[in-house]
Amino acid sequence: MTAALPTTSSEITAEWMTEALRESGTIGPDVTVDEVLVDAGAVGVGFMGEVAIVGLVYGGDAGDAPATIVAKFPTQSPDILAMMQPTRIYEREHRFYRELADQSPVRTPYIHHVTCATAVEASDERYMLLLEDLAGLTLGDQVAGVTPEQARAALVGLAAHHAEFWNGAGLENADFIPVINGPLNQAGSAIYEASLPGFMAAFGEVIRPELVDFVANYAAMRPQILDDLAAMPHTLVHFDFRADNLFFDPDGSIVVIDWQAISQGGGVADVGYFLSQNLSTEDRREHEPALLRAYHDALVANGVSDYPFDRFVDDYRVGVSCGWMIPVLAVGSLDFTSERAIALWTTVIERTQNALLDHGFGS
Repeated sequence: MTAALPTTSSEITAEWMTEALRESGTIGPDVTVDEVLVDAGAVGVGFMGEVAIVGLVYGGDAGDAPATIVAKFPTQSPDILAMMQPTRIYEREHRFYRELADQSPVRTPYIHHVTCATAVEASDERYMLLLEDLAGLTLGDQVAGVTPEQARAALVGLAAHHAEFWNGAGLENADFIPVINGPLNQAGSAIYEASLPGFMAAFGEVIRPELVDFVANYAAMRPQILDDLAAMPHTLVHFDFRADNLFFDPDGSIVVIDWQAISQGGGVADVGYFLSQNLSTEDRREHEPALLRAYHDALVANGVSDYPFDRFVDDYRVGVSCGWMIPVLAVGSLDFTSERAIALWTTVIERTQNALLDHGFGS
């Protein structure tokens, strides 16, 4: 491409967008993007990067080319880029979309452009995605919690995805996806330790007395949790399978976004995280047995024959414990002026503690 790669939504030009969409076949060689419309007030800027919905005005017969598109960029903070580079999270997501998304039976956003240029120095790396705008579907809401019906749809789709990559099938050459207990994920223990004081300052008062020791010692327990997940049958783990990353189609299927954390290991990491943090405690307690059965039945229906239900249920407990790291790490980038952010993590912490206690963790 001749036009300079944008690094934020404000830098997207009509010239660059024309080249990008022509290259992917989204528009034909005689079509141009004449105008790029970015609502600055709607741009989402977070710890990891920026996401913007971009309106497009075409010149020529654009046919069914999209009127809007989602642009996703890494953070522009040099410090955060340097911190994130060893985890290879941007490379994981971009290469997943480019190399593996078509293999998964679960739907992912249609990709209109991928830039994925790794480098020795974080400042020299270049990443950028243009994704399908899924505004016509129902986005999950982690604060409200998914319904039992949505949870079942999510787990059935997740099981089909896990079955496709069961025992590492199709991942033989995916060297960019770390093993779940490898150095990239083991680094989370140090990040947890660094995040814990801030987390306790913000939410320490809501930690249950029975879980005080669990929370304080979790960093030391984390390596064993990851080792346990690595000892299970390997699949392609999403590792951030939650309501806010799921879109629900009226036909009962799901669309999954945000593949930055993908790893190879036990699929219960996704199942435990999802059920413990994305349903109300009441719904989880009532429907958990049936939902676990629905996931396992879907695994079997998709060809998995070496993972008995009783073993899966035992492993699920590890998956529940795996998810505790998320709220502690999230507080490090929490916007305390955002009512939704406060409501989200207050709710997640409550649900997760209930799940941990229900599954025998705590003193």
